[in-house]
Amino acid sequence: MVRGGFVAVRAVAGMAIGVALFTSVIAGTAAAEETSDTTAPGRFINGEASASADTFGVTITQGNADIGFTYGRSIASYADVTGTAEARALDLGVLPTLFGVEQCDGSAPVLNPATFPPLTRADSTDAAAAGSRLAEAFMPGTGVAPAGPSAGFQDATATPQPSSAAVTDSADADLFLVALNGGHTEVTTQLADDVREAHAVVSADQLKVFGGLFTFQNPRWEAVARSGRVTTAEGRFSFTGATVLGLPRSPADAMADLEGFKIGLEQLLAPLGVTLDLPTVEVTDNRVRVTPMAFRIIDPPWGAQVIAPFLSDIQPLRESLVQQSLDEDCKNETTILLLDVLLGVVAGSGSIDIAAGGVDVRTDDTDFPRPQPVTTTVPRAAPTNSGGAGTLGYDEYTPGSYSPGSSPDSGFDPGDLSELTSDDLLGDIAVEVAGASESNDEALASLPSSATSRFEDPGAGGAAVTVGVLVLLGALGLVFGERMMSRRTDRRIP
Repeated sequence: MVRGGFVAVRAVAGMAIGVALFTSVIAGTAAAEETSDTTAPGRFINGEASASADTFGVTITQGNADIGFTYGRSIASYADVTGTAEARALDLGVLPTLFGVEQCDGSAPVLNPATFPPLTRADSTDAAAAGSRLAEAFMPGTGVAPAGPSAGFQDATATPQPSSAAVTDSADADLFLVALNGGHTEVTTQLADDVREAHAVVSADQLKVFGGLFTFQNPRWEAVARSGRVTTAEGRFSFTGATVLGLPRSPADAMADLEGFKIGLEQLLAPLGVTLDLPTVEVTDNRVRVTPMAFRIIDPPWGAQVIAPFLSDIQPLRESLVQQSLDEDCKNETTILLLDVLLGVVAGSGSIDIAAGGVDVRTDDTDFPRPQPVTTTVPRAAPTNSGGAGTLGYDEYTPGSYSPGSSPDSGFDPGDLSELTSDDLLGDIAVEVAGASESNDEALASLPSSATSRFEDPGAGGAAVTVGVLVLLGALGLVFGERMMSRRTDRRIP
């Protein structure tokens, strides 16, 4: 039994040394991973940037319904390492959904979907995104061709820098209250030299208010935001000349006259909820907005006081007329929907916006997490019998394989311990350590890189090293204890 005890002690010591070395190597790898952690304080974060610009738009809003169109819509952005851009010379909003689908009786859509204006989009993950995608948009039509007059041109690009850009040239838009001729938009975002940048511009040949009562030459809305190594947040609305009632006025006098007109108009038409919004610059943190020149009707009080009660009184009649119209032709449903939206606004709940110009830019130091490699489990190798028949693996034990007077299959003789010197003992330990190190190197090579990812506990490396050292010292103690026990045994056995 003494021999069996020595064998067990030596086996335990070898296993402990292997575990200690494996733990130490893993701890060292984790520590190295932590040192190269890309989330270390002080590193630059790519973040994100966005820029948008609209040339001219009309929107009717009632409840959750928004119906309208926009000329010259450009959007550019980047997030971390990806840039994207979109350009629309004409954006129809929800109108394609209302008029571009098969009708209730199976007949063709009111508008031919093939004539709808395209969306030009670029994504830096596409190898061809840096090239021009110039396209022309047309007004939608009911026939096959032509689709209608040109609504303008559009283009969008993006690069892996990352950067993105979108531009539009739009047809003239004139609704008397506000008009914009020769509209052009240009938006860009980029990351360069540790600076996040977003830039947006809307320019035009001429801006008219109330049919030319006020006329501005070469109006321009512009905003830029930068963050990182350089910080900037600024915007402006400018023009090169102006006339009031056809008479030339300086820029300052023209804006003063328009401000006075705005006050008088809003006081006169207050019961109708009319407002005239002049371009203003709004700066908050890393965001800049230059608002459009806009004529708005918002929740008209007169409608809430007069029209809404009237509509409520005739509600039974209205429902009867709606049902009769649908019974005659189910295709009247879309027309009824649009009428309901308009009546809702007139009745004091909703808004009508006619807006020219307007830009919005923003940057942020948002830290986008990078995808981590998928962690896989390394299967434990099956015990091998490399020593021939009857030889067991280190974790395999066969009851009764050892009997007094015989040696186990490992060939170890307890009597040999009496002849061991300290050099022999340390040599055996070195051989076992070398074997453990080689097997550990192979195991580490098969481990996925995510095993020591940045999400590990920062104190795990130091703790693992400490455990490894303690186990190693304990293993050495077991081996030297084994040697002392063998000497005492030699003194007792003749």
